[in-house]
Amino acid sequence: MEYVGICVKGLEDYVAEFIKGVKLDDGRIKFNSLKDINYFDYVYELFESFKFSDFEDLLDKLKKIEISIKGSFRVKCKREGDHEFRSLEVERQFGEFLFDKGFKVDLKNPENIVFVDIVNNRCYVGLLKFSDLSRRDYRVKVNKQSIDGCVAYTILKIGNLKTSDVFVDPFCKDGTICIEASLSGCKNVFGLDSITSNVLASRLNTKIANANIEFIEGDCGWLSTKFKEKEVKILTSLTFSWRDLSSVYREFFKEAKTVAKGDIVVISGNDKFFEFCKNFKVVR
Repeated sequence: MEYVGICVKGLEDYVAEFIKGVKLDDGRIKFNSLKDINYFDYVYELFESFKFSDFEDLLDKLKKIEISIKGSFRVKCKREGDHEFRSLEVERQFGEFLFDKGFKVDLKNPENIVFVDIVNNRCYVGLLKFSDLSRRDYRVKVNKQSIDGCVAYTILKIGNLKTSDVFVDPFCKDGTICIEASLSGCKNVFGLDSITSNVLASRLNTKIANANIEFIEGDCGWLSTKFKEKEVKILTSLTFSWRDLSSVYREFFKEAKTVAKGDIVVISGNDKFFEFCKNFKVVR
């Protein structure tokens, strides 16, 4: 069977390589095995794909697809791009068409979800297998600056994390990156954060995830105190704020230069942090 997974835009090339898939579109990867779906928010079995010119053309082509499902259904449409129609219109009109063909509708608890995935003028149609995977069940306490589970899992793979590594996230927030590292098999996982509530949230989420992680309340200055030179793998999402974080970033890169083993992987929404990377070879 062929499946399509929806991942974060910009990570498609990495994900396609990791799962031996093919990039179809922005954030869309086609692949053949459900063995590892932690990269994706949505996964669906692909029926057909096509280009369309307008809403009428879209509906005409949807109605030509041979769909075979057993049990009740509803239609779900995910749409990206500028269109003169809404997702609800697609769901209603395509759903009515399938109902008229004899399929049983159940909008609350359907046995099947026919998934219409629209990216600009391209439409992918399939049977939804998994949805909202990025939320992760363990994320009870969520920090507004944290990345989701799918992104965390992907960048751990980009960073080539090994189970034997000593892993550290110096800005752990709600613990998502640490938890993904632990669930991936890494035995020695540590999270640091200078905010008490973040450490408490990380510990709660870790308990729910049944992961094994040590969290330390403290700033980046703890790194060279806690860990040996060139001992740890560092992967983190930098804190951002309205206040000047220059001293925080400077301290982080200074400490990382001492304790980091191999590459460090950093996510940041602020390009200013590059000025503190002078002692590193930066690969974007």
